[in-house]
Amino acid sequence: MISIVIPVYNVEAYFEECLQALYVQVYGDFEVVMVDDGSTDGSGEICRKWTERDKRFRLISKSNGGLSSARNAGIEASNGDYITFVDSDDAVHPHYLSILMEMASRSEYAIVGVGMTRFTDEMPLIDCKIEKLFHYLPEDALKEMLYQNGMLINSACGKLFSRELIGDIRFREGIMYEDLEWMTRVLEGMPKSKRVGICDAPLYFYRKREGSLIETFSLNRFDVLDVTREIEDRAQEVAKKSRVYRNAKGVLRAARDRRLSANFDIFMQLSKPGREEYATQRQECWREIKRLRIGSLFNPHVRRKNRLGILLSFLGPRICGAVGARFLDLLKA
Repeated sequence: MISIVIPVYNVEAYFEECLQALYVQVYGDFEVVMVDDGSTDGSGEICRKWTERDKRFRLISKSNGGLSSARNAGIEASNGDYITFVDSDDAVHPHYLSILMEMASRSEYAIVGVGMTRFTDEMPLIDCKIEKLFHYLPEDALKEMLYQNGMLINSACGKLFSRELIGDIRFREGIMYEDLEWMTRVLEGMPKSKRVGICDAPLYFYRKREGSLIETFSLNRFDVLDVTREIEDRAQEVAKKSRVYRNAKGVLRAARDRRLSANFDIFMQLSKPGREEYATQRQECWREIKRLRIGSLFNPHVRRKNRLGILLSFLGPRICGAVGARFLDLLKA
């Protein structure tokens, strides 16, 4: 059985669409664990209605603790051999679970996933045909996720995890970028005999909303600096102890590039007019950029966006910040 964990908080405008997409799944051996994280709108009532409509839908109610807290509560309450996470304002293709289970039937896979596509109002009409299946060793999966240049992204959504693999690994509570932090630890702890399989069929539909956390600036955005620092530190320790130095060194290079990317992002954000109060944090980001940029510049796996940022950085922090901040504004427009 598959356990579908859904954190729920004040999403009454979108939640019905999410649950209806799960209700019509072609693969029927699943449970939906809805975790109402202290909603103050009608989301809780929608949950209760669905528990009466279909016994596969279960409700866990708790005080507000955030996304990670709700996911952790859902994991604890779930019963399936496999776990997948769906955000309450997102939706999935009718064949989402069946495709995941078809891939998971291969015993070597501990994680399988599908492609993701963005939508705003109407769900996209997508052919569920698989054109490509990407097959990863654990360390290769970790590297691709950290380099941010392939099918394997750091979102916990759009994937199916074996319960055995997750074990007692839980989402860190109280931070932003919880998916990156959690996914990295899951892949780091993955047995070398297991594999990750990702298909290119975009069967997970994530909703783009104005004002979402990732679209706005807040002090919580600084969490990515701590998360990527910890990832680099762990990779450094593994590289020191590993007998297979080449593989460990490859992960360390990927970790350093991900940290570079995080510092570039925050540096650009803090270079916007009106954010002079964060001058100290901006300087710290710049120091990390200078420390890491040469290693990434000559790394063939680094994505083009990072290479352009590195070249721009050699013009100095003022020009780099001004151009980068303008680029962010253009992306948001």
